[in-house]
Amino acid sequence: MSRKTLSLEVSLVTIERYAGEPEFKPTSTDVLTAIRERRSIRKYTEEAISEEELNTILHAGLCAPTARNRRPFHFIVIKDRERLTTLAQGKIHARMLSSAACGLVICGDTALEERPEHFYADCFAATQNMLLAIHGLGLGGVWLGVTKDSEWYQLIRETLELPEQIEPAAVIAVGHPAEERPRPQTWEEDRIHYEKW
Repeated sequence: MSRKTLSLEVSLVTIERYAGEPEFKPTSTDVLTAIRERRSIRKYTEEAISEEELNTILHAGLCAPTARNRRPFHFIVIKDRERLTTLAQGKIHARMLSSAACGLVICGDTALEERPEHFYADCFAATQNMLLAIHGLGLGGVWLGVTKDSEWYQLIRETLELPEQIEPAAVIAVGHPAEERPRPQTWEEDRIHYEKW
């Protein structure tokens, strides 16, 4: 694969792209800051997110590690307000989808990864990458869990017309934040063990 390098300087950040990749939006937020400061944002303004921002988020998901490099994930981008509202009404904890700029449904292909523990780990690694990218871009997002075979799981399958081997694993609501949430104290020494329990 040929490589085309584009240098975009934002606080010493350079984005390197392969030929054929879309435009990405650089961020000056370092990864450790994004990890520490990211919060679940459930209220959004009416401002749309740009294609560059969306491509950056999706690419972050595609960069996630997977077992044996199977890469079973697929991402469905939902911007249609009616479709977002349908999904929002299907689960009380998903109601923010109706006001989000878009929804991202993280799915996995069971034909590529049949082991559930790896299937979900791979999809969730992509989900976390996307959430960190969302925060790094100054946007807000929240992870919505999908319980297999629940009513919402079935609604997602039907609404998005998923093929049989494709299963929804998580949903992210994304938008420009209309709320600020303080960073909690997360260092808990009693959760850390060395050598043995």
